[in-house]
Amino acid sequence: MTWRLFWRELRAGEFTLLIAALILAVTATTTLSFFTHTLAQAINQQAARLLAADVVVVSSRPLRDDWPKLAQQHRLQTSQTIEFATVAQQGDNFQLSSIKAVADNYPLRGTLSTQPKMTTRTPAQGTVWVEERLLNLLNSQVGQRITLGEAEFIIAATIAVDADMGGSFSAFSPKIIINIADVPKTNAIQQGSRVNYRFLVAGKSQAVSQFSQQAKDQLNDYERLRDIHSANKQLSKPIINANSYLSLASIASVLLAGIAVALAAQRFSQRHFDSFALMRCLGYSRQQLINVYASQLAAVSGFGLVIGSSLGLAFSLLLFELLGQFLPVSDLSFDFIQPLITGLSTALLTLIGFALPAFLRLAQVSPLRVMRRELTPVSLSMLSSTGIALVALFILLSLETGNITLTAIVLVGGLLLAGLLGVCCGWLLGYLRTRIKQQAFANLTRQPQQTIGQILALALGFTAVLLVMVLRSDLFQQWQTDLPPNTPNHFAVTIPTEQKDNLQQQLAQRAWSTTPFYPVVRGRLVAINGEATKSSQKDEDKQDNSLNRELNLTWTNTLPANNEIVSGQWLTGQQAEVSVEKDLAERLKLKLGDTLSFQMAEGKVDVKITSLRTVDWDSFQPNFFFIFPEPVLKNYPASYLTSFYVPAKDKTQMADIIRQYPTIIFIDIAATLNEAQKLLAQLSQGILVILVFVVLAGCLVLIASLAASFDSRLHEAALLRALGAKRQQLQWRTGIELAILGAWAGLLAILLTEIITALISVFLLEGKAHIHAWLWVTPLASASLVLVIGLWHLRKTWQVSPMVVLKEV
Repeated sequence: MTWRLFWRELRAGEFTLLIAALILAVTATTTLSFFTHTLAQAINQQAARLLAADVVVVSSRPLRDDWPKLAQQHRLQTSQTIEFATVAQQGDNFQLSSIKAVADNYPLRGTLSTQPKMTTRTPAQGTVWVEERLLNLLNSQVGQRITLGEAEFIIAATIAVDADMGGSFSAFSPKIIINIADVPKTNAIQQGSRVNYRFLVAGKSQAVSQFSQQAKDQLNDYERLRDIHSANKQLSKPIINANSYLSLASIASVLLAGIAVALAAQRFSQRHFDSFALMRCLGYSRQQLINVYASQLAAVSGFGLVIGSSLGLAFSLLLFELLGQFLPVSDLSFDFIQPLITGLSTALLTLIGFALPAFLRLAQVSPLRVMRRELTPVSLSMLSSTGIALVALFILLSLETGNITLTAIVLVGGLLLAGLLGVCCGWLLGYLRTRIKQQAFANLTRQPQQTIGQILALALGFTAVLLVMVLRSDLFQQWQTDLPPNTPNHFAVTIPTEQKDNLQQQLAQRAWSTTPFYPVVRGRLVAINGEATKSSQKDEDKQDNSLNRELNLTWTNTLPANNEIVSGQWLTGQQAEVSVEKDLAERLKLKLGDTLSFQMAEGKVDVKITSLRTVDWDSFQPNFFFIFPEPVLKNYPASYLTSFYVPAKDKTQMADIIRQYPTIIFIDIAATLNEAQKLLAQLSQGILVILVFVVLAGCLVLIASLAASFDSRLHEAALLRALGAKRQQLQWRTGIELAILGAWAGLLAILLTEIITALISVFLLEGKAHIHAWLWVTPLASASLVLVIGLWHLRKTWQVSPMVVLKEV
């Protein structure tokens, strides 16, 4: 009997909506999970080009043998570099230079290109590749000899692009790349020399992640682990925000699929109350019928999971091919197992939590319903089953997204808000019932629970779609704010005072936008409240890096752009005071009123902290930890620092600028900006694909919501037509009801979206909450959408003969 009933129900279309919802749940979750993992993999690889690797172990001492062994255990590619400073000499010309010694397989990510183009990936022994500005400073050219330490080298090429640009811009000396085998003969590394030893790692994301986790536990005090998030602050924020956005899309799709499954299961259960009661009267026990419907649910589940998995695989293969074509990475791995497990697990939990309660309710039907159809079963297990499923979904989504806060805000917060709004809707329906006599509105108030359920289901569906759209808009707006069209792509440092005005005029004549010219005084923070910060050599590696080096100190009368005072007040210039960057103050445990002592070559100053401020380190502009009023530092010798934007068409003019100012160091960060822009382009294309799936899930929720009330509307329409109502009257009446439902759900969706978006923006995206005025077109759009789809879906209510419907009743 079980399979006979199943095939009859399947042919009659009773399972159509439930199967469609389940297929969409598996397909959407699997595809989005795969897409999220693959896009994140591509984004991380793209960002890793600025680091020359996926992960780098940085050490101030020679690398330990533990690192190659650990990398070999995970079958990862490895390389090494050594970075130090020495003087480059050619004839009577000398220039302090930054030396990077690289192994033969450098870089692991990105490219190292030269002019002229070389046949090898790295310099041959006895040769060097140099930055073009070094040739200008030494009055040299390619093919000539250069001395580094105690060794001579031939300049074989100039560096066009170096992959490893993920660090800060503090290494201002011209760069020279040599073969790592040539380091000993330079004899430039001596006792006390400042050297960076770097161990580069790259490979499959899972293996890299495992390496990173184990490496963190093995780091010594003089070692650090750097990845794409810590290496370049200008790129880490877009990546983190993009991952949060992709996680949000996954959560939205799961929630929408769950709502659709719940509505479909509820409709199936309600349509079978009478048949269940009749079979009880015919002698079937409750357990027998539970087994029958449990088998049907299992069959539906198996069918939906198989079809959904197949479609998920097909879409994933298609997306993999598309991603491979438009993303600038070549070694993406097709990893479908984890997304498939995630999709199946999520769908099963969704089915258990949102469909099982409806079937349990069906099991509570009394045989007396055959004679008393008003007996509606109420199952106490419904609430507990849904609660257990929501907890399980929360855990699963938290593990999948790795973001408990985001999952809690969207899943838990959204449902709590929806419940609160549902209570408000119930009160409002009761209040309006006695005041509005319009027939369409009266129909909505006749069954308040069903109406509220439909409104909340539609509101949650619209909210999920709006959330994805709003946050996509906010992310792009934030990225465009962080990287506007004329974002500075060059830095000029060590500008002599006597050349400052002349350089400023040169840049202005070319109409190159510039940031202010900031004076820079080099000094060390040597004491806090009279207590020396200098520690023993043994503990030096444990200190904050700001205590182990000279700092760039500046003065200005106005608060720099992208800085915001969070405590205290801005400099008045009436006392020896300083403004400190907030995060550094927290690391050094500084507070307002503390006294700091700075040692410069020409003397020492003591200042009082009068303000703490935040700094936008994501901007490509000069930023400082410590800012002083002019009277405090004006008597100390200073150079100047600025940044400016050079249009691509004017790039050749930079050679003239460099020749005119040989003592000024110009740093080209255009490559970093290009990588950032490529990342944003990838994200924009990927987000459009995600939006399609979320919209499809939202449409299914809309159809399921309308289908939930289809039977009652069909019977009501048949009675009205039998009493003389015309088809046009029914259409008009139904249209008004649908428009009210859609507009009401749209209003609730606006409230939910604004609240959830504000929480996500403040607590996750480090942005500011603001009102989205364009959302107020949602009630009109939702009313129109529900009206059009509803009239099409409910057309049977006025097309079918009333006699046929009443006979079925």
